[in-house]
Amino acid sequence: MDGAKDNASLAAAASLTLLGTTCCALPMVLVALGAGGAMASMASALPWLVALSKYKLATFGLTAAALGYSWWRVRTLAASCDIGDARPLQVQKWVLRGATLVFGLSVFSAYALLPLAMWLEPL
Repeated sequence: MDGAKDNASLAAAASLTLLGTTCCALPMVLVALGAGGAMASMASALPWLVALSKYKLATFGLTAAALGYSWWRVRTLAASCDIGDARPLQVQKWVLRGATLVFGLSVFSAYALLPLAMWLEPL
């Protein structure tokens, strides 16, 4: 098991997931919860988030690629895992599950939340 390579791919996937959440999903959630002032102060304090949100398709695509690669690495390692590597592999699986869940929620809030809210508005 190549621990450095596995941890690097896992760290990249988790970091990109958090970046995607911060640039695209978090602002929508804050505005939906009525915290528009917090969103405005966050946009003025971190102006790079506004620029990054213009490239959310690329951000989410890169994040999906990193998550996919990390899942592939974990799956191939699980097939050739011996007892000594089982505990780190379980931790990596839990981190990947959490990152994948956050990624899914981020994609939902960035792409489906507004159309869903607009569709439910007339009701």
